[in-house]
Amino acid sequence: MARLTLLTVWAIAFLWAQSGKVRKLLSEADKEYYVYRNPERAAELYKEVLSLDPTNQYAAYRLARCYWYTNNTEQAVEAYQKALAINAETNDTIYLDLGIAQKKLGRYPEATQAFREFLSRHKTQDILRKQAEVELEGCTLAQRLLAQQPDYELVALTAINTQASEYAPTLFVVKSDTFLIFTSHRAGGQSTARFPEYGEPTYSDLWVVQLKSDTLLLGKATGKVQNLGKRVNTAANDGSAVISPDGLTMYYSICGQGKYRKFWGCSIYQSTFDPQKKEWGPFEKIEALAGQREVVVNSRGKKKLVPTYDAQPTLSPDGNLMYFVSDRDGGLGGTDIWYAQRVGKEWGAPVHAGKIINTPFNEIYPHVGRDGKTLYFASDGHPGLGGYDIFRAEGRLATWQQPQNLGSPINSSYDDFSLFWVKQDTMGFVASNRPGGRGRDDIYIVKRIFRPKIELAVHGTVRDGSTKLPIPFATVTLYEVKGDKLVPLDTFNTDQSAAYRFMLSPGKDYRLIGNAPEYLANEVAVSTKDATASMDLEADIDIYLDRIEIARPVVLQNIYFDFDKYDIRPDAATELDRLVTLLQQNPKLRILIGAHTDTNGSETYNLKLSNNRAKSVVEYLKSKGINPDRLSWVGYGESQPLIYPELSDADEQANRRAEFRILGLDFSER
Repeated sequence: MARLTLLTVWAIAFLWAQSGKVRKLLSEADKEYYVYRNPERAAELYKEVLSLDPTNQYAAYRLARCYWYTNNTEQAVEAYQKALAINAETNDTIYLDLGIAQKKLGRYPEATQAFREFLSRHKTQDILRKQAEVELEGCTLAQRLLAQQPDYELVALTAINTQASEYAPTLFVVKSDTFLIFTSHRAGGQSTARFPEYGEPTYSDLWVVQLKSDTLLLGKATGKVQNLGKRVNTAANDGSAVISPDGLTMYYSICGQGKYRKFWGCSIYQSTFDPQKKEWGPFEKIEALAGQREVVVNSRGKKKLVPTYDAQPTLSPDGNLMYFVSDRDGGLGGTDIWYAQRVGKEWGAPVHAGKIINTPFNEIYPHVGRDGKTLYFASDGHPGLGGYDIFRAEGRLATWQQPQNLGSPINSSYDDFSLFWVKQDTMGFVASNRPGGRGRDDIYIVKRIFRPKIELAVHGTVRDGSTKLPIPFATVTLYEVKGDKLVPLDTFNTDQSAAYRFMLSPGKDYRLIGNAPEYLANEVAVSTKDATASMDLEADIDIYLDRIEIARPVVLQNIYFDFDKYDIRPDAATELDRLVTLLQQNPKLRILIGAHTDTNGSETYNLKLSNNRAKSVVEYLKSKGINPDRLSWVGYGESQPLIYPELSDADEQANRRAEFRILGLDFSER
């Protein structure tokens, strides 16, 4: 609504500013676009306007929208860019639309730039800003997901797909025969009405084809694709079916358009299968699931109730819980996922499935996994690769964990939706309008890629750095490296042999940190990012520890300070925690913390700064429970540089360091 209001005001302003001929062409083009829903014809008229008036930004923008709705995304990008070249200040929504188009083409850096430009200009906290924030987050997520090794492969169901749309697949089993029921806009069904808004041949019908188990893996079908007939299909839009667990009831939606007022809106219907006749019976509307919502019908604010959009049902494995999509009042915006529970033969009142899975945008095509606790659905309101992405969330009713994006190749920068698992997370079907298909939407087989299990082990011995002898009863902690942080995973307490062993996962970076009483901790880096087969990784990685020596200076690795600062940086916490461990394992240890500066500034100032740095380290250790009586500190200023002269920023940072010396092993509690 916010987008529509902005564009309406903008359109009126442009129309009044045009010459008579241009104004007439714009009026005709807008009528083709808004009234007749014919973006192809509207595009021709907007191009004619631009031939007469190349600086007409409104026509350039509307031309971009026509290209967008006819899936000419590359041309849409060019038209958006032309509109911005004419005037970049008039309508900031163009940046949002440009970003969405660039994202659809998989151009994530360019999309990111457009979304950031929109956010810098559009300060109003409205649905448009929320959309840009979600899309921007999706650009970052997409680049991370696309860098991962795929877990699935997709194969087009070529025997079924046509130049029209095919989507919403589901299985129907009769004895030993398996059938695929799906939705299609292909010609030859019950409707002869063209669907100009989306360029489809007709309204949609339900179609069926027999499958064999081996053809599921090949993406092929056996038998002839057949229309389910007029006992199920109508002259309006029919589709998105689900079959009850006993195979005797089909739930699906019928949506009316134009003259098909009998089916105005969308409602959920059911049809019963007759095993003797092997045919579906007449459909009937499920009144308990039908809704109404209030809409404004004229400029005076008059309101009336109209049927809601209730469609795309799915069932739990026991058949007693239905999730479906609706735009009824009480949702968050767009279409949301709702549910209804069946008691006996009656369905209860629909209930909103909550704001964890639903967003202010659109959630569509829910599907319950065979485990009964995982919901799969498509959404353009959660961060994704572009368009509609498919997500999974564990839970039930209105209680859910955070949805997880299924990643590539199930998802793409285009619209991906109506996932149906035959074997959960292993084999199923999905629909997508990604490039390379035969029609606007095509059905694909989803097959999990099974790779040889990679077993990685690292083992070794904790040894004295001087004598090379084992250090009995040492501890080794395994950390995973995540950015500049070390995340502890496991700790191994060695026996008399001082040997340790860990199992690792492929594709990760690790650190092994060894500790022992009266020894300084030490670490070893291990990576499994190049592991491709079962192997025993670096069978003998020994960790060498140096014995504690009184008065010997030990530089605290990675404890560096920003210029002119003395606060502890977040990246220093891991190293200081190792010092905490050393002090905890050696309760009689007393240490002196020393801090240093670079040579910038006066000697007096640097001495004061180094004292503050030493004190900040001591305060951190005290916050971890170390007795302050075991800690002394001193600032050395610039008097003891590690690197002199300082020739670079790195040299200066190396000199801005902290270290410690062992004062004694004789501490006792007073």
